[in-house]
Amino acid sequence: MTEAPNSFPKPMQNSAGMLAPQNPTEFDGFLHLLSSQSYAEKSVLEGYERQVYDLLRNTPKSLDGLVVFLRIELMLGNHQKAKSVAYRIWEIGGVMKPKTEKSYINDLLNLGLIEMASILLKPYFEKMSTYIEDYGHLFLKYAIASGQLLVIEKTASQLLSAGAKKALTDFSAVYRYLNYTETFKGIQRRILELVKDTLCSYEFNIYTDRGFTDLEILLYVGNETLDYDKLQEMLEIQVSAVCAAKGSKKLNNLSYSVLPISSYILPPI
Repeated sequence: MTEAPNSFPKPMQNSAGMLAPQNPTEFDGFLHLLSSQSYAEKSVLEGYERQVYDLLRNTPKSLDGLVVFLRIELMLGNHQKAKSVAYRIWEIGGVMKPKTEKSYINDLLNLGLIEMASILLKPYFEKMSTYIEDYGHLFLKYAIASGQLLVIEKTASQLLSAGAKKALTDFSAVYRYLNYTETFKGIQRRILELVKDTLCSYEFNIYTDRGFTDLEILLYVGNETLDYDKLQEMLEIQVSAVCAAKGSKKLNNLSYSVLPISSYILPPI
């Protein structure tokens, strides 16, 4: 798993601790546009990239602008450039508007920078019942990516959707019964290590149509990866290796798919 920097600047504070500035900026409009922009339209994204880059020349330390630029680089599949921007934002630090910070946390997880994301999520975790509606997906995304069944259980207990609550609670209960806690965590660490230099989005799907909970993890990778089938094969080998090392069976309700970032499917509105 990708670690956070050895020396942290003062973590950014936000609505979970102190109020961030609320004045709208031109960058807010870009963030809104990107929320409904197809990842497959590369020429459009490159146009946004040029516009945001030009705006950042005048305000190179704008957190709003840098977070927008980070999102564009991930959508274009530029993992290494996106990671550099993510670290730059971290180095600058300071106060972020809630919407900007939420986007940043999400993209830290998309890059596999789990520890950095956990630091910014901490104040929200501490008031989970207050923030579950806005941050529930990020709580689960972090919990699954870090392989923490306890956090999955805690988040599930607060979810507003009864179906999602039952599905995740059942998933965790079965894994605990099978003594699969450390295996699950080990698998997550291994797959993030495998895609640490190319991951551009980390997502998941939950299905219950087979009478039990299936968890599918989607690893959208960037331009650095050309042979997706080979990476998928390597992932399956690594998962099997973790199971063998832990003395566990490879369960059929946990699956992984490696996909090009251009095929990312926008969530329904």
